[in-house]
Amino acid sequence: MAGKRINLAELADDPLEEARVPSFVETAPRSARVEQVAANPKNTRDVHGHPEKIANIAESIRLHGQLQPCTVVTRDAFLAIFPDHTDDVGQAAFVQVTGGRRRAAVLELGLSTIDITVKNALAESRAKFISATAAENIDREDYDLIEEARAVQLLVQECGTGKGAAEQLARTPPWVTQRLNLLKLEPELHAALRAAEIPLREVRDLHKRSRDQQLAALSAWQRLVESRQQVDGKRWRGYEEEESDLAAGNGSVAGSAEKTAASRRSPVAAAIIRLGGTPAKIAQTLRAELSPEDRQTLAEELMRES
Repeated sequence: MAGKRINLAELADDPLEEARVPSFVETAPRSARVEQVAANPKNTRDVHGHPEKIANIAESIRLHGQLQPCTVVTRDAFLAIFPDHTDDVGQAAFVQVTGGRRRAAVLELGLSTIDITVKNALAESRAKFISATAAENIDREDYDLIEEARAVQLLVQECGTGKGAAEQLARTPPWVTQRLNLLKLEPELHAALRAAEIPLREVRDLHKRSRDQQLAALSAWQRLVESRQQVDGKRWRGYEEEESDLAAGNGSVAGSAEKTAASRRSPVAAAIIRLGGTPAKIAQTLRAELSPEDRQTLAEELMRES
């Protein structure tokens, strides 16, 4: 009996479903339809928090094409370990592991396809998937400390211990503990850290203190920065005046040097400014920095006759 004749032209007009990739296969870079790649629900990075960076990536892709593919896992591999994220994935065939901003840039450009590499080995366990997402972000210089801390917290929850998370990230347990402690800080300190307005070294132990003490420490640091800027500004203006005087022949090098030196504050005066400038503000700063015993000792020393 003759078989049914197939019209190849009709087949060519039918849209093909996204190819299914076995869970054990790691594919070479390929293209996929953008709508078939779901965003990573476990990414703690605020992908859209810096639109200018997405714009820069979009411009690069427009000029040069997508130079680095996004790493993904298949829908089935992802939902096998995170079944509670079915709604987040929708009907997408793949779930992103890395390249959140690249995906956002492709969407911004309105492109129909995105380059991907399927690595289902990254979905062997929840911890492995989360550590792969966190590792890429942590290794990037623009990953702010709070995003980093949230990624570490998520991994600790999956691993059960800080030591386990440290092993997954190739970091030390104290490094993991330090990041977790950042999440105990007040929102105002989170904002300052994210904006790089205060360095990590200044907040390492603040999680042990009350809200008022944390905010006092932040205020003290901000006053210190402001006073430094003011002193630096005065020194720069003094330098400009010195250069102007010398250029006009209105003074000697020695005279200009004396003028510049006179504008500089003594170490004690500079320290007073850093502490707040007034007795009340100095006391507020020291209360945040010193233990009750140390404050008592300081008070006794200040009252003691020399």
